[in-house]
Amino acid sequence: MTPPPPTTSLSFTLWNDDKPTTIILLHGGFTCRLEFALILPHLSDFHLLVPDLPLHSASRHIKPGTTDHSAQHVAQLIRSHAHGGKAHVVGVSMGGYVAQCLALDQPDLVLSLFVTGAAPASGTRLFMAQWPGLTYYTMKMMVGWVPSWLYQWQASLLGLKLDIELIEDMKENITWEVVHDMFPWILEFGLDDVRRLKVRTLHVAGAKGDDIGMMVRTVEALRSRRTDRGDGSGGFVLREGVHGWDMQFPELFAGGVGAWVEGEKLPGEFERL
Repeated sequence: MTPPPPTTSLSFTLWNDDKPTTIILLHGGFTCRLEFALILPHLSDFHLLVPDLPLHSASRHIKPGTTDHSAQHVAQLIRSHAHGGKAHVVGVSMGGYVAQCLALDQPDLVLSLFVTGAAPASGTRLFMAQWPGLTYYTMKMMVGWVPSWLYQWQASLLGLKLDIELIEDMKENITWEVVHDMFPWILEFGLDDVRRLKVRTLHVAGAKGDDIGMMVRTVEALRSRRTDRGDGSGGFVLREGVHGWDMQFPELFAGGVGAWVEGEKLPGEFERL
């Protein structure tokens, strides 16, 4: 895989440059790095790289927004700015697929994976991926065509803590290009690909938004890997979590990431599958 030229580098923010261990946080589809705003203060012990992915917000000019192309840009960011040229990669939803694509193609850059809402597509998510036009207009109706304050209130009913600035960025990020580019790799990603992951990997699902049946199968695939040497790889579920639970429980999300990176026990809300 050939890295993109430096002239098309992702826009990103860097935090805690004096800390030795690098974590890179990859946001979900239609959001941006502001998705992690409430999480960053709880990860102050780590060097953090927080980019906007292609076709999103400050990286909107970078095209295409396909999963593999996004992974190339993340690889470039890790090589250029991660301490030691390696990072723990954390991804939510679309960002989780980008993270796994990176780990499959360039495992030498990835110290570990922590992904949520990024198991092989099934059920409603598979249907939405197969019909991107439906996804586009659904997002427009839910977010793009309603006042930001109204969507903020609706999201708060699910426990989501969304800043108005993030919602305004989301409105701009709901484009046909994003929908068109996001799904092809996700549709092809299956359990055989999970088995090919060579890095220490944690999959997480929110029980109120993700397919737990598919998560169980994903965990079984992780455990069947020949490369698994008891490194703790596996899966967990949050019973009260929605699909984007990082914006629902930011402190818990940070606690889980920190514990995973440090090889410590995850918080009690994480139920092992």
